[in-house]
Amino acid sequence: MTADVKMLTFAPMVDSECTRLVLTHYRIPFDELDHIFGWASLLTLFHLGYGRIPLVYGGGLHGSGPRSIVNSIDDRMGDRRLLPPASPLRDDVERSWALYNGELAVHVAVFAYYHLLPSREAMIGAFQAELGSREARLAGPTYGAVRALLSILLRLTATRAAAALSRIRAILDETDRIVVDGRSYLHGDRLTLADLGLLSALEPLALPARYQKHVPPVEQLPEEFRNVVEEARKRPVSTFAERLITFIEA
Repeated sequence: MTADVKMLTFAPMVDSECTRLVLTHYRIPFDELDHIFGWASLLTLFHLGYGRIPLVYGGGLHGSGPRSIVNSIDDRMGDRRLLPPASPLRDDVERSWALYNGELAVHVAVFAYYHLLPSREAMIGAFQAELGSREARLAGPTYGAVRALLSILLRLTATRAAAALSRIRAILDETDRIVVDGRSYLHGDRLTLADLGLLSALEPLALPARYQKHVPPVEQLPEEFRNVVEEARKRPVSTFAERLITFIEA
């Protein structure tokens, strides 16, 4: 059955994953339309978007990125609200959202793509897996352009990748100290947007089962990246994230 709500995107993006989590938590059925990076942005223009992905449209929704969807309908979501209505809890959630979606996500993208993009054949295979048949045939011929575009946008260099990893570790160290007490959520007694920001930024490093389809098989990952995956999986924050995934997908 086709859902009214569509999500037009390039699949292996933190904001794509966060938007999936938002819609899943809200219990809004949706069809995901995955496209080649760059082409996906152009396609948003046909649906009154402005180039930013993911674009969610249909079924009374229209917005780019997870926060636009939350801002437009969260106050109607009842016990599935992701934004506390009042401070100081709302302020705590906003600070964590800025840290995880606004900072950690960028560092993860820089580190991950710097190490993954040189693995041409493995990455083409990962990209092809989520494209329609026509675009899947173009994943190989367009890979050089996609790699160049991502490298320019993320300013991928060895220095930036090393700095990103250092900041990733610092943020995860801080988060480990918060969640090691066994809490269910980052703030308060219910799931908030802060939790989804953390979860979507962490998944490209910890590679839980739900995210593995977006990257090459673990055995094909570059050694340095694989080592960071193993490190991330041992952290208290990964145990915390596993509990969140179970709750969201229940």
